[in-house]
Amino acid sequence: MSGYAFSSERYLTSQRIYLYDNIKFLAILLVVMGHFIDVIAAHSSDNWARGIFLTIYSVHMPLFIFISGLFFKPMDKSSKFPKQRVISFVLIGIAMRIAYLLLDLMLGNAVKYSVFDMYDTFAWFMWAMAVFNAIIWLFREYNTKVLLVLSLLIGCAAGYDSFLGDKFALMRITVFLPFFIAGYMINPEKLTQLLSNRILKLAAFFIVIGFIFVFFKSQTVYNIFRPMFTGRHDFTSLKDLYNLGFLVRLASYLISGVFGFSIMCLVVNVKIPFISAIGTKTIQIYFWHKLFLSVLISWNYFDVISAGFNEPVTSIIIILTAVAVTFICSVPIFSFPTKQLLAFGKSS
Repeated sequence: MSGYAFSSERYLTSQRIYLYDNIKFLAILLVVMGHFIDVIAAHSSDNWARGIFLTIYSVHMPLFIFISGLFFKPMDKSSKFPKQRVISFVLIGIAMRIAYLLLDLMLGNAVKYSVFDMYDTFAWFMWAMAVFNAIIWLFREYNTKVLLVLSLLIGCAAGYDSFLGDKFALMRITVFLPFFIAGYMINPEKLTQLLSNRILKLAAFFIVIGFIFVFFKSQTVYNIFRPMFTGRHDFTSLKDLYNLGFLVRLASYLISGVFGFSIMCLVVNVKIPFISAIGTKTIQIYFWHKLFLSVLISWNYFDVISAGFNEPVTSIIIILTAVAVTFICSVPIFSFPTKQLLAFGKSS
């Protein structure tokens, strides 16, 4: 994300670390690609769409949230509650939901809106960021390692709670919180040094290839982990594995953590023209890409592509479309209203 969520105060050198701009670009690109491929993956029996979905969903939100925590301004006992930052995230989420509602009205789609249900839009992430900010402040005097362990245990147990779900995005907030805390407790400069290790980079390459191979080849892995990687499903989605849900969630954390770290190891720490700049505009891309997705769905774009091409061509076209939308949403005209709302939060 752009703005205060990645405060320069956590950079310990005067020189900008472009590694994280590049990682942020990759993270938002994966988010957009994941939302686009999800349109066909849920109803596809082809291993290409399912493999791409599982590869992206295993890492895109954990990576996005981890980076958000990595550059969250450190807090101590004297830190005031970041009310303006929290409010700015809430306002961005509200603006997103209103924009989606108005677009549905314009397109003649069936209008759906719920004050509490966060499933109908992607605005849940903004609400989650507001909650993460508040949680870090609330527990600012506690040992972050203890908080991380507790958040992992709660995240693993949450799937047994039938109350949690899309209401206020409680399930996803609970499930993804450990990634934010993990990012918050790590020093960005030390992480940069670790990620530059050549042996780790070599190992990361083979780990990434191995995960992708399994995601594309194993139907069992897809069936088990698809609901877990979305972060919003309880353990009833595991059916016969319900009683083992705690371990399945723990395994999903391990996969996302190892896969995400390996991907970060492979990202270069150099300024890439245009790409690195887009990495500073992730909030505006997140805000607007759903509108483009809704328009394409309304125009039956995905149905036409699926009917006109076989796999893997269909998936490749949709992925390229997602890449195009990511670049389009990064242009200055789409900085409204997130730029203004983020500026409000910076003043806290």
